[in-house]
Amino acid sequence: MSQPSPFAARTVVILVIGGALLLLASILMSGFGDEIARATGEAPAADRKDGAGYHAFQRLVEAVQPPEGDVTESTAAASILILTPTEATRPEDVRAIVNQRIALASRMTGGDDFVAREGHPLLRYATLIILPKWQVEKLPLQGGRVQRTGQVDGAKLQQLVPAEAEWHTEDRSDIGVMRAEYPGLRAFALPDRRVNAMAGDTITPLIGARDGAAVLGQIGSSDTFVLVDPDLVNNRAMADERNAKAALAMLRAIDPEHDGRALFDRSLHYTRGDRNLVKLLFLPPFLGVTLALIAAAVLAGIAAAGRFGPPLRERRAVAAGKRALIDNIVALTRLAGRTPLVGPRYADMMLELLSRRLLAGEAPSADRLDRVHPGYSELDRRLRDARTESEALAAAKDLTAWKKETGA
Repeated sequence: MSQPSPFAARTVVILVIGGALLLLASILMSGFGDEIARATGEAPAADRKDGAGYHAFQRLVEAVQPPEGDVTESTAAASILILTPTEATRPEDVRAIVNQRIALASRMTGGDDFVAREGHPLLRYATLIILPKWQVEKLPLQGGRVQRTGQVDGAKLQQLVPAEAEWHTEDRSDIGVMRAEYPGLRAFALPDRRVNAMAGDTITPLIGARDGAAVLGQIGSSDTFVLVDPDLVNNRAMADERNAKAALAMLRAIDPEHDGRALFDRSLHYTRGDRNLVKLLFLPPFLGVTLALIAAAVLAGIAAAGRFGPPLRERRAVAAGKRALIDNIVALTRLAGRTPLVGPRYADMMLELLSRRLLAGEAPSADRLDRVHPGYSELDRRLRDARTESEALAAAKDLTAWKKETGA
């Protein structure tokens, strides 16, 4: 005996559809998870209002030295482009922006051939990279407040600098302005006893230590600058008026042609993720093929659900039981084409049977039965005159009713 299903058909359909959608979501998350994390995750450092962010520095720059005109592409701005990478930023993304700025300066000046032939200096397209320092985590139920959990790995920070460099930690008493050709620089009020710095053959310290390690350094002779310790310009540092003035002076010193105007870049936070098979399937030009395959699979499932049902048991060649036996006899009679002869044969059989019951040994006779109970002779005639199966069946039903009335 088969057990009934514990779930209704509608419940099963809902579970199947929900499982398919969850599977599709899992596949999409595996392929686009990095991009979704960038788009919906933590805000760029320039927008964050906690102690490790630069929201105050951004507002100060926009209020005092905003970029000229409307800029739709931050990497193409003539103002200083401030990059605020995080620990998770890919070094190649930083290098791509720096190289783009250098190429833009050459192209806007007239090209490398013009610069080499005329000796014309390149136009200024300065880039300032502010390296991260602290790892933080949000405090529950306290809005945007965070707490420090440690410093960012120095090895990772070195990779964000487009030059060979070594990581240093300096005592703040040794930090000072190093380059006289940048007279506008001012000393910062260092918030901590130890300050992050970098040293390298191609890094020229503008603000740094006596041993040559740079807190603010210039990469070679380019217009690319690196601020190694962000505690000089983050939100916590901007609470000190001396640091706010020193930050504005720093921008004017590294790009006096544009009066230190600056623009914060956010493209590092929203860069595209790595390519993979899932992205290949769900992005043009293969998106149409993928949708067509999904639609074909859905239609095939619908067709299969309507075609297949519970398994059918193999039927007997000859069914068991009296009713099945009668059905078999009727079917064979029809196949043999003998149904027109059913009426007279049935009339003879019923005449003999009823005569034995009602005439008490007399010879079978329709007229005698008609005297016992009127109407039999008419039914007997109808059976014998029937030429179709329906006529014989109607007369047989009436004869059955006559038997019930007489009690035969």
